[in-house]
Amino acid sequence: MKKLFTIPTWQVFLLLMAPAFFSSYTTIGIIIFATWGLILAFSTYTLGNILFERLPTGHDLNVRRFHFNLLFPVFYITIVFIVFDGGYDINQDNYKSFGWIAAVIVPLHLFSMYCIFYTIWFIAKAIATIENNRVVTFDNYAGNFFLLWFFPIGIWWMHPKVKRIILNEFNTMSQ
Repeated sequence: MKKLFTIPTWQVFLLLMAPAFFSSYTTIGIIIFATWGLILAFSTYTLGNILFERLPTGHDLNVRRFHFNLLFPVFYITIVFIVFDGGYDINQDNYKSFGWIAAVIVPLHLFSMYCIFYTIWFIAKAIATIENNRVVTFDNYAGNFFLLWFFPIGIWWMHPKVKRIILNEFNTMSQ
């Protein structure tokens, strides 16, 4: 999986954009989208672990919290797609038809969104902490955070940083 982080940026971008060219309403499209989502989650998990290992001493990042916040949305989305046959659409016109289930879905959905933001925050802060070799404040990694948030456009700027970190890891391991 580390090889994914060292390939050229344009190839990573194409891999991330490929599912957009398939309809998610066909069986093949659902399989492609699910596979893409799992690969994205697994690569994010791997990246978080690699970055965590490279952090300087004294950092304040918690890898267990990162793992939970990454995996919760994966399981939540999987359960929603299974239980609700491809998802749900709650809005002001139909929320009453969901009944008590809406009272469960809405907080779970909001928590899932928090988990995704935490995952982005963790990766952004870890990259900036490694680059600066010290614990950083939000001012130091805000750019990374927003680039990762505006996925996949931010990949053009973030992938080279990740690639440098990964390649430095291999260089230091071989010495």
